[in-house]
Amino acid sequence: MYKAVGFLCILAGCAGWGHSLAGQERERVRQLRTLSQMLSRMQSEISYGKHTMPELCLLLAELNDDCYSESFRRIYERTAAERGMDFPKVWEEELKKCMELFPLREDEKQTVAKLAKNLQFREENGQAGHVGQAAAFLEDRYRKAEENCENKSKMIHSVSILTGLLLAILLL
Repeated sequence: MYKAVGFLCILAGCAGWGHSLAGQERERVRQLRTLSQMLSRMQSEISYGKHTMPELCLLLAELNDDCYSESFRRIYERTAAERGMDFPKVWEEELKKCMELFPLREDEKQTVAKLAKNLQFREENGQAGHVGQAAAFLEDRYRKAEENCENKSKMIHSVSILTGLLLAILLL
């Protein structure tokens, strides 16, 4: 009886672990889509709306995503309160703090966090072009991750269940 309960507990634990990993992969896809859309909006606002970066932060603070909207609001408030305090530094600090919660890869996080440092151009076409490059990079990552997400999730679930069976056999 105890062996059967132990077997089921090990199997359920490994299956739950696999489900958690698959959920992280789906969350990564969702975050990449959100970041790609956000950067595309920034590019269009810079090109056509002729907005500055602090003004963009105020516009982006109206996003539906709580973490990003709060980060952009804090960026705007901090730079406005301190008369344009080092904008790239504030941008990087706030967005790194926000993105550390998400299962994004390090180069994806760095692309967004370091974006403001690379926007030292005075004219909007240069800024929009650089934001467009970052948006294209994240869009490409999003497409690839979305294509692989279902297969990866199936593989993760299968491996976690097989790991649970192996552990149960070895331990019981």
